[in-house]
Amino acid sequence: MEALRALVRKWPRQGTITWPLPLREDVFELAVLGGPLDGESAAMMVLAAARSGDTAHAESVLAKADSRFWRLLDIGVRRVVSFQVIRERLLSTEVSRLDLVIAACWNDGHVRELALAELCAVDSPLAGPVLALRAADWVPEICERAQVICAERLAVDPVTALAGLGPVAFALENRVAGSWLVSVVDSALVDGRVLLAAMGNPSRRVRRAAYLKGIAEDRLDIATLSDAALRDPDQSNRRLCAEAAARLARLSGEVDAVRVLLNSRSAVVRAEAIYTLGEVDVAVDALCDRSGAVRQVAQVLVRRAELDPAEHYRRLLPDPWAVAGLGETGTAADVDNLLRCLKDLRVRTRAEAVRALRRLGHADTKTFVPLLDDPAPGVVKQATTSLQGKSLPEEFLFGLIEPGRARVVRLAGHRLLRGSGVAPRLIADLELLGDPELGGAAREDLLNWLAREAASAYPSPTPAQVGRLRELTAAAEAELGPGVVRELRFHLDM
Repeated sequence: MEALRALVRKWPRQGTITWPLPLREDVFELAVLGGPLDGESAAMMVLAAARSGDTAHAESVLAKADSRFWRLLDIGVRRVVSFQVIRERLLSTEVSRLDLVIAACWNDGHVRELALAELCAVDSPLAGPVLALRAADWVPEICERAQVICAERLAVDPVTALAGLGPVAFALENRVAGSWLVSVVDSALVDGRVLLAAMGNPSRRVRRAAYLKGIAEDRLDIATLSDAALRDPDQSNRRLCAEAAARLARLSGEVDAVRVLLNSRSAVVRAEAIYTLGEVDVAVDALCDRSGAVRQVAQVLVRRAELDPAEHYRRLLPDPWAVAGLGETGTAADVDNLLRCLKDLRVRTRAEAVRALRRLGHADTKTFVPLLDDPAPGVVKQATTSLQGKSLPEEFLFGLIEPGRARVVRLAGHRLLRGSGVAPRLIADLELLGDPELGGAAREDLLNWLAREAASAYPSPTPAQVGRLRELTAAAEAELGPGVVRELRFHLDM
């Protein structure tokens, strides 16, 4: 510590320092463990916690922070913490571990190196993430020293070392010097204890590395893989383990071992289990699964058994997932059955019926226009999709965006007007600019048209539309600015 203090003592004190306001413990915890932060905010929060006097709680919270927070903190400290602040904190009577964390991320390489050494000497859980950051440092001397300490820690207590180093190591693997620690951590997974601990690590990247290592080396059995496929919080990890479990089950002939995966909340896991089991009864039960991917696998297996999945769906109407399945497997002859489902009391049934009719090629606008007034937003959105590209009267479409209509209906009208031609689209955008509900969407659409489509568009407005556009552009100058209005007039040749 004396070497670090001797270094910063040489710096002259300049002016006064504006310190960040103290933070309540609950606010600090909420921000560190899940709040939407930038690097500067992260640095100032840790600095405020370091000055609070009682840093024990802040240290315990910071030890649980994910790799994203540590990367932001590393960047933020270099941007907002001045050398006067570093000097004051490191020359204070009580230098906390949080002070050392800040110093180990600071601009000056000598300070980072000495602070890192001090942090490692006090055996703090905060040392692991900081070590991983400095093992990918841009200064070779700091990088090499950190790598030596990382290697020593992994050799002495690999389970504890990996818990601290692993999450940040995988987050930095794309840095110039970031691949070294990743390869060392990967090598440590050879130890069974380390592999088991890594599979329970909070970081999805660390868990994935453990799964990949165990799968590649045939060290994970079907039960372990199935448990990971059911319980891992990350969907990509669940899929990886489910595929590995299914592959191992097929190779060993123990396909019944993956039956437990039928209860997974993840569609890809359920689909893998259904395909691996290959049982007709299981496939039939899965025909009405809420996931389209699962239904597709079930439909393939049912057809292999020379059965017609559409017949099964017809018997179960108006179940919403039977409606969805019939849209995937039915024919034009099923349209009448699906039209009746539009009157069902269940929102999901009505929404899936609209989608199914669209899949089967039913394009009658008389079917979908009344659904724009459906009380359920999901049904309105599906009806809007079905009406995209259809020729509808402009008077009707502009009526949909009038104030007083439900917001979802107005959004539907704006969406349909955007696809009905350049002039109606721009008139709608200009009319809605000051609207409290749709003004933001209208402005964004107008600016997007100018930036991406105007140069290749060939608008041919009618005389009535030209007159309306002139009125609206004149009125919109205060909102859009003269430059945007001038550009708009140029493209409309007005």
